[in-house]
Amino acid sequence: MNDNGLPAAIIGRLSRVRMMESQLVDGLERLRTAGAIDPLGGSRLSDLAAIHGLALQEVADRRGVELDDTEPTGVHRDGERVPSLLLEDAVTAAASAVVAYGALYASARLLFENEVCDLADTHAAEWAREMAVLNDLLAPAVHGELLSDGLTCRCICPTCGIGACGCTRNSIDTIRGHSGRPELGPSEGLELRVPPRPGSQLAEAGLERGDRIMAVDGELVHTNADIQRALRGHPIGQSMTMQVVRAGGPHEIRVSRVSDLPS
Repeated sequence: MNDNGLPAAIIGRLSRVRMMESQLVDGLERLRTAGAIDPLGGSRLSDLAAIHGLALQEVADRRGVELDDTEPTGVHRDGERVPSLLLEDAVTAAASAVVAYGALYASARLLFENEVCDLADTHAAEWAREMAVLNDLLAPAVHGELLSDGLTCRCICPTCGIGACGCTRNSIDTIRGHSGRPELGPSEGLELRVPPRPGSQLAEAGLERGDRIMAVDGELVHTNADIQRALRGHPIGQSMTMQVVRAGGPHEIRVSRVSDLPS
């Protein structure tokens, strides 16, 4: 944490995003200079990157921080890259594979090699699906890295208040929305995608990642909205019964509502 209260991990990632968008602008400029792409199409992407870069810099200026890091703080531990960066690399490789198969598809179509065209089409679709799967793994990985650095969720909603991090699930849903995929659908209970916050009621009850919250006072829950609604049915401080699946077996625990969204 720095003096202005902006976590170093966020400063590092702001820097990393700005650097990547700058590299995009540089690459597009080289393509335009070489006459390899439609100038208007490349210009639109460059303009977007420039607008984004200004917005990132404005945030940094308001908080009095420098965006000069090339990688997020704490990206190397004992000489190894952290999982979130390895996942970024994997997503980038999968995206590059989709583009490469797109080029193969175009050449095969134009040269009327239908077998190759069909192959490229199938492989590109398969890689696109796997890229989405990799994206779903990113938020839990970042959660684990922050936790290992002693940083825990700051959300004060009822779900996070008892230790069940809804922010990770919301992060997954948000990125899914940007890529045109459906949100995480209702399942049998609300699965904990990350371990409960240390010291929270759910952690003290022995719940771990992969366990599920099935019901609150007998009211079944399947989504973030379900559990928020069930918890908000109780005043702050009131105890309630929660049915969970812990270590593969059903259990009943008692929790108290301890927090809420700011008014």
